[in-house]
Amino acid sequence: MPDELARARELESTVEKIKDVMACRVVFGNDGGIEEIHVLARSGRSPRYIARDAESAILAACGIAVDRRKISIAQLGQEGDVRDKGRPVLTRISLTSGKDEAEVTVEIGLGKALVSGNAKGIPTPNRWLRLAAEATLDALSKFLSPKTKISLHDVTVAQSKAAKIALVTVTLVDDGQQVMLSGSCPITYDERESVVRATLDAINRRFPVLLDG
Repeated sequence: MPDELARARELESTVEKIKDVMACRVVFGNDGGIEEIHVLARSGRSPRYIARDAESAILAACGIAVDRRKISIAQLGQEGDVRDKGRPVLTRISLTSGKDEAEVTVEIGLGKALVSGNAKGIPTPNRWLRLAAEATLDALSKFLSPKTKISLHDVTVAQSKAAKIALVTVTLVDDGQQVMLSGSCPITYDERESVVRATLDAINRRFPVLLDG
C-alpha cells in the first residue's frame, strides 16, 4: 500500500505541473497498472490538449505509457472558477500517509486569495474522511473572523442502489448563535475529495455573509 501511494503521488505530481491543471488523482487496478487518471483543470484549454499533455508528461517523467482514454478531465466552469468572489472553491488536495500518521492538505481559493488547511491523524479508513473534512474547515477558518467557529460534527458515506454519497455535518457558531449545517457530494472516484466538496457544500450558502471584512 505505501508503495502504491508513492507511485500514485509521483504520477499526480507530474500531471499537476501541467499548465492549468489544479489537481490529479491516479487510480490503480488490481493488476497494479493504471486504471484511471482523473484531472481537475481550469477552464480555457481544450480537455483534449490537457489529456495529451498528461500522457506525454507521464511518459517522459516516469517512463509509463498511458492510454489516453483512461485520462478524464473535469474543468471548473464560471461558477466554480477560483475568481468567483462569493464562495470558496477547491483548488488542490494533497494526501500523504506514513506507517502511523496520515495528513491531508486542502487548498481553497476565494477571489485571488489562496489558503491551505491541514489535518493529521491515524491513517484508518474512517479517519481519512474526517481528516479531509477537518483540513477543509481549517482552510476556511482563515477567511473568517476569529469569533466565527466551525467544527466538524459528523462524516459518513451513504450507499444507494445508484450511487455513493459523502455526507458532512458541521456546527457553526457565529455571533453567539449555533446552527447545524449539512452538505453532500456524490462520490465518483475518491471518497476523501468528495468529503472536501461536501464540507464546502455545507458552508458555501452561508459563507458570503460570514466573511470578515
